[in-house]
Amino acid sequence: MSSNSALAWIPARVNRLQEAYALGVSKGIIQFDPAQDNATRSLDRLGEKLMAREKEMSNVAKGLWSRLTNAKPVLIEGVYLVGDVGRGKSMLMDMFCKLIPVEKKRRVHFHAFMQEAHKALFALQNRAKLENDPVTTLAKEISQKYTLICFDEFQMHDMSDAVVILRLLNALIGFGTVFVATSNTEPKNLLAGHSGRMVMLPFIRKFASHMHVVHLESARDYRRGRDEDDAAWIVPADNKASARLDAIFTQYATGPTDREQLAVGSRRIPVPRAAGRVARFDFEDLCDRALGPGDYLALTRKYPVIIIDNIPQMTPESFDKARRFITLIDVFYEQHTLFFASAACVPELLYKSGENARIFERTASRLEEMRSRNWLAAA
Repeated sequence: MSSNSALAWIPARVNRLQEAYALGVSKGIIQFDPAQDNATRSLDRLGEKLMAREKEMSNVAKGLWSRLTNAKPVLIEGVYLVGDVGRGKSMLMDMFCKLIPVEKKRRVHFHAFMQEAHKALFALQNRAKLENDPVTTLAKEISQKYTLICFDEFQMHDMSDAVVILRLLNALIGFGTVFVATSNTEPKNLLAGHSGRMVMLPFIRKFASHMHVVHLESARDYRRGRDEDDAAWIVPADNKASARLDAIFTQYATGPTDREQLAVGSRRIPVPRAAGRVARFDFEDLCDRALGPGDYLALTRKYPVIIIDNIPQMTPESFDKARRFITLIDVFYEQHTLFFASAACVPELLYKSGENARIFERTASRLEEMRSRNWLAAA
C-alpha cells in the first residue's frame, strides 16, 4: 500500500492541504485535531511560496538574462513537523506532497535518503579528476532533480552520519531545495547527548535556521485503539507460537522452501528460510549482526512478507540490538511490509526502562498499527 493509494479519496480538483483536511474530517476519514489543522495552514503557506517561486523561475528561464547569469532561486524556509508518536505528522506530510503541483518533488524515508547519499558520495569520491568537494557536487545534482524533498522520520543518532548529511542538507538548501520533515526531535536538539555535538553545532544551527518548526501537540495517538489481530503478533514465543508461524509461512509461500543468500552490495545476508515472497528469521539473525537500514530495505524489497521468531524483551544492556530493531521496524513500516512475529511480550513492554525507553515509544506504536486488521488488509 503506497502513500498515494491511501490518499485516493482526495479528489483531483483539491490542491490545498487545508481543504483536503476539512474534506477528510467531513467524510469521517480524519478525526479533527486543532494542532493538525494549524499545521495544514503552515504547509499551505509553504506551498504558496513554492508555487510563486516556480512561476518566477519559469519566467526567468524564458528570458535572455537567464542565459547570461547563474541566477539562484530565492531560498524558502521549509516546514519541520515535530511531535510524539502517532500525532498525524506523516499523514499531513503525505497529503501535502501529493497535493502540491510541483513536478520535481520526492517523498522519502530519511534512513533511505542517508543510505543513497552515502552510496552516491562513495561513487563520487572514486570518480577520476573530481575537482570540487563531493558533498557540494552531490547537492548540486540532487537539487537539479528535486526542488522539494519530504523526509519522513527525520532523525540522527550516528555522529559519522551527521557529519556528512548535515553538510549535504545545508548545501541543498543553498541550491534552493526545500524540505518538509517529520520528527519527534526538534532541529535544535539533534544529536543531543553526543560527545562530539559541539563540533556539529554550527551545521545544526544553520539547518535549523531554514526550518519553520510546527509542533503537533495532542493527547491522542491516532494509531492506537484499532482492532488488533493476535495472529500477527503472537505471545509468548513458545512451541505453539512457532507452529502458528509455520502455518502463516506456508500460507504465503509461493515456491519451494530453502535457505537463500541476499546480495547487498559486496556482502551477502543469510536468509535461513525463504519461499518466494516470504522469508523467516530469528530475532538474532537480524538484530545481533552489523546490519543497517540499507540491508533491511533490501530484505523488504525481495520479501514483502517477513516472519520473525523469538523477539525478546530488551534492556539498556542490549540497546545495540534494540537500536537495530527500531531501524528494522521503521523500514518495515515505511515499506508497508506484511510482518508476523512471536515475542516475549506485547509491543509496549518490549523496552520499558532505561534512558532510551522514550525512543522505543514510536516503535511500539508502529508495531501496534502493524498488527491491526486494517494494516493486514492493506499491506
